[in-house]
Amino acid sequence: MSTVKIAIITGANSGIGYGVAQRLLDHSTKNSNEQFKIVLACRNKTRATDAQNALLKEFPGGLVEIVLVDLSSVKCVFECCKEVKKRFSRIDLIFCNAGILPCSYIDWWVIAKQLVFSPTALLSRTDALVQPVGITTTEDLGETFACNVFGHYVMIRELENLLIKTKDSRIIWTSSCTATKEHFNSEDYQAIKSNVPYEASKRMTDLISIKLNSRLNKHDIYSFTTHPGVAATNIVRDHLGWVMGYGMQIGFYAARTFLGMRNQTVTNWNGSYSNYHVATQPIDLLKNDYVKKFCSYCNRFGEAYVDTDDIEGYNEVEAEVLVNKLDKLLDEFRVKYNNKS
Repeated sequence: MSTVKIAIITGANSGIGYGVAQRLLDHSTKNSNEQFKIVLACRNKTRATDAQNALLKEFPGGLVEIVLVDLSSVKCVFECCKEVKKRFSRIDLIFCNAGILPCSYIDWWVIAKQLVFSPTALLSRTDALVQPVGITTTEDLGETFACNVFGHYVMIRELENLLIKTKDSRIIWTSSCTATKEHFNSEDYQAIKSNVPYEASKRMTDLISIKLNSRLNKHDIYSFTTHPGVAATNIVRDHLGWVMGYGMQIGFYAARTFLGMRNQTVTNWNGSYSNYHVATQPIDLLKNDYVKKFCSYCNRFGEAYVDTDDIEGYNEVEAEVLVNKLDKLLDEFRVKYNNKS
């Protein structure tokens, strides 16, 4: 008897999220005893519908649904979760994948310097993307924090009771290989004053993911963090333009082939491999590694594989303080919107 697992993927209309959906549907076609129903959690209905149609064309008979959510709006996340609760009696997987990388302008001087002195940094970091400082949402949250971190945290807390109904359910956060400990400041946990809010947000996901396990493992819920390597997704291409975007993609292929840079996954399919791995492996092979980051890598020939990296400088106290702040903030929004979980 086949098991149909419910997988919610935020930001699934493109990029890594779309790659995850493809991999899970491909898995379903090859494993009759384990099927996945994909729930595309997207902000734009038209793009979500286009993605749904493309997936069903590629995988006829696949199970693909849509739920609309704008992660920058807590009110919208609450409404999305109410809809999910109406439609599903349980959830097996939540992929916290959607994210933004805001950019005010491209610093071409940084690109020129890295091209000469550190081409590997040029092909694996976001230093040339000058991110805006102080951007907030209509709810007075740091914009990148809201989209990349808090919206997902609210979704997890609101849907926790559905996750509990499934044995070995999983929360999978898409992080980044650029996130390091110096990017996070607990005094500015919403990264409103930070000039690298994207990297700060990804550092937060690393901390939150590990810390959630202390509360959720007793309910057979496990939280993991992954990174997709360096993939040529729209999150960067939108800032560079299509011409530079394709040039960047060619550079990624060259770096992997000639320099052996294993983090150059390039495609959504390759970049999504770590998410797929964590979603489908037996939990006993994973749960002892939740303090590590599962990473998508490729060899010179473009063959994807997964390895684990240490999460740099994990601090239990720092993580607990952060999660406590998120819980307090969530309680404030529940009161504001009279939302009873």
